[in-house]
Amino acid sequence: MLSAIVVSAARDGEVVDWVADMGEAVRNRHSRVIHYRNLSDPNREAVSRMLARKPVRIFIVASHKDTMRNHQNQKLGRANDKTFYNWCLRILLERVTEWCYRKCIADGIEVSPARFVFSERGGHNYKELRAYLAKLEAQTLTRTLKLDAKGLAPGIIVNSLCDVRPHADIAGLQLADVAASAFFQAACSTSKRHTLIPAMNLRPRVARQNSKPFAGFGLMLLPFRHQGTIPESDQPIFRHYGYDFRSN
Repeated sequence: MLSAIVVSAARDGEVVDWVADMGEAVRNRHSRVIHYRNLSDPNREAVSRMLARKPVRIFIVASHKDTMRNHQNQKLGRANDKTFYNWCLRILLERVTEWCYRKCIADGIEVSPARFVFSERGGHNYKELRAYLAKLEAQTLTRTLKLDAKGLAPGIIVNSLCDVRPHADIAGLQLADVAASAFFQAACSTSKRHTLIPAMNLRPRVARQNSKPFAGFGLMLLPFRHQGTIPESDQPIFRHYGYDFRSN
């Protein structure tokens, strides 16, 4: 489960206060860090409702690994853990950059780069990730992508504005953790604490393209339809956000 939270630059300074307010609401007085996994179910519902009232946009990529593990692309071959993570991140960033690009156009302002902060993930080489993103942007601009996909919207990602920070250091990363964890809890029906409520609470803030469904944009499910499906018991949250699992 990968997530992104998009906040306007004008409100960036408010995010620390949002997380502090969440901590007060769940009586997390001993730490300024929100860890979704440590919250009770009522507090998980509380922080998801609070996030749903904030001026943000949420993007989620949900990968059902049991289905995707043996998938092999004819152009790229079989992916290892690192390349699969990059592929999922690419799908996420394609949608984030498209939303940011269209937002600039809709607001009548010049398209300008966004600041990207990645949560530090053990075992992942972020120098290679930066190189991957730079290559992907170049392939998008020159129309030489190896796969038929969106590509990154131009002008939104630049290497100098990409940073990697520990989860505890950045309030926005904690909000992204709330979003990712809420959707994981909703999608993993085998979990002892499985519930749809926090992820459903986030619906007002999940991104969409104009009036189109959330499915495929603010919430992206892997595998793609032609690659397979997921267990019926895991489907309800995706149905809630517009996915249709009926056979053609």
